[in-house]
Amino acid sequence: MWIRKPRRTDFRAKLSVVIVLFALVMFSVFRLALFAFHHSSFASLSFWQILSAFFNGIRFDLSVIALFLGPVILLFNLPVNSVRYMKGCVVVMAAELVVMAGFLVADLIYFPYVKRHIAEEILQISADWSFVVKYAFTSALLPLLLLFVLLGVAYVWVHKIFKYRYQFDPYYAKGELIKIGVCILFLVLGIRGHLGAGKALGIADVYRYASSPAAAALTLNGVFTAYQVGRKGTIDIRNNYPLDKAVETAQSLLISPQETPADPQYPLMRMPAKARTPKPYNIMIVLLEGWHPYYVDGLSGNHFGVTPVFDDIIKNGITFTNAYAVGQRSIFGFAGVFAGAPLVPGLPMFGYGLELTSFFRFPGLLAKNGYYTFFAQTSNRASYRLCSLASYLGCEGSYGNEDMDELLPYLEEAPFGYDYDGLMFSAQKIKERKTKNFMGMAFMGITHAPFARTLAQFDKYKGNTWDDGFKNTLYFADWSIGEFLKKAKEDGWFDDTIFVFVADHTSGGPGSDSLYNKFRIPMVLYAPKILKPQKIDYVVSQLDLLPTLYNLLKLNEPYTALGRDMLDASNPQNRAALVSEGVNIGLITADGAIRHSRKGIISVEKRNENFDEKKAEEILLSLDKTAYVLLKNNTWYKDE
Repeated sequence: MWIRKPRRTDFRAKLSVVIVLFALVMFSVFRLALFAFHHSSFASLSFWQILSAFFNGIRFDLSVIALFLGPVILLFNLPVNSVRYMKGCVVVMAAELVVMAGFLVADLIYFPYVKRHIAEEILQISADWSFVVKYAFTSALLPLLLLFVLLGVAYVWVHKIFKYRYQFDPYYAKGELIKIGVCILFLVLGIRGHLGAGKALGIADVYRYASSPAAAALTLNGVFTAYQVGRKGTIDIRNNYPLDKAVETAQSLLISPQETPADPQYPLMRMPAKARTPKPYNIMIVLLEGWHPYYVDGLSGNHFGVTPVFDDIIKNGITFTNAYAVGQRSIFGFAGVFAGAPLVPGLPMFGYGLELTSFFRFPGLLAKNGYYTFFAQTSNRASYRLCSLASYLGCEGSYGNEDMDELLPYLEEAPFGYDYDGLMFSAQKIKERKTKNFMGMAFMGITHAPFARTLAQFDKYKGNTWDDGFKNTLYFADWSIGEFLKKAKEDGWFDDTIFVFVADHTSGGPGSDSLYNKFRIPMVLYAPKILKPQKIDYVVSQLDLLPTLYNLLKLNEPYTALGRDMLDASNPQNRAALVSEGVNIGLITADGAIRHSRKGIISVEKRNENFDEKKAEEILLSLDKTAYVLLKNNTWYKDE
């Protein structure tokens, strides 16, 4: 008997396919835009590497598409006879697409600053919503308006145009089950990204398909990287180097003959082999936001003319011409400079769980020795949680932009505050101290994008480029340092103070992907009455600063840092700088540098034909493994 097939107006399956294909096209378009707008970052890739990145990028695109859209698509395809229910599902999917588009736009804007996608930065947004909102309605206003328009169009389409009629019929029961099965298969396989055994796709898996950081960057997308880091607060990647060998190598590199291990359970904690008489010097550390040696004439030989004060400091201080940051964001610089600790991939960020580990609290130790200790940042107190972290490290006072008066008639509001106000605030705190000695830590912010006009006299460059904005704010920052030094002399504490000027990371400069370019920073010890001027050319790191100050003050208590005294000129050939670059780690030496995925070497930069990349790999994996295990197991430093 012939059975007539019921008529249907059900197009859920077709719409689901269209939405997934639209999402894939959207991700591919943004990948193409990334390649087009920042082509110099991918200039080293061959045609086949580029093609591979676009093809394999679909795996990572599908992973987040399945993760976020998959569950809603499954709900959308259930046999529910409700127009309101179906419209609700479509609204949710449209909203998710707009949000993902927003993330891709933000990632496209962010990418040129560090040549990688958004990762651990997603964990810090909660402490900087004021900046995010301000940035969204200024520099990113046009993309934001476009996203709101898209959301509005999606809403109108669903509620005014979307027509749907559905009534379940047993005739189609088998088809409904198949449809649901396909949705579940899409959800599972899409998230996993492969058919084999093992975990679902993670960030580190990109190196199965990419042979360089540039290829990896083109393969990945910002939604995937932000989610992977944000869901755990860490990057899931392992270093299988033997722990005992790693610790032995780290100790041989970092513990000098004049030091002795303090406790076998804490392998990097050490103290002087012989007791010393402490030196009552003051310490003033100024952390410079995003300074790149390229813009400092005294370091680069350029003639930008925006660092006359700092150029004079270079001539009269101990200048480290091969100094390197530990990471590409401010929180890395803060941890390296003030705690002597790297933020290696796989661990929580400082301020987001890592502080549960016991660190050597340098300000706290000095406070016990009668010093007044404080921290001041020109950004808001909550920014990066740095004020809280400074208090954790032992600073008696921690201050932010809310505590500082606006001292000059500035032309524009600066999102991260004015260096002059921050340094004058610091000078006032020093003047008001009730102890003879002090340790101050000040973090500047005027050179952070988006750049604000300060005073007309510092509008040296009239263009509207990023480069011009940075140089003009750098000019103001340099002048602010000069005024701070004048104030120190006027108030009578200049002669007894060791000033440390060090950048948190680099910004701008040449477009080279070289580790030497991406991590090299200005670093100067300035104390004309205490230290003789000199230039030191061997490799040093932010991690070496804490041991250096510890030895300049001739302290005796145990300390821990993944560095060594920068003024110890013995065995300069063994000096190296450990750096973190997103999911990758790297090692910089005088003879060459390597990037590493913890599974293998990604790239090699030779400066000397005798560069031993195998030895460099062993050192890199040793330092990374030692830091990771000691910090994770809380055997970094033993609290009293």
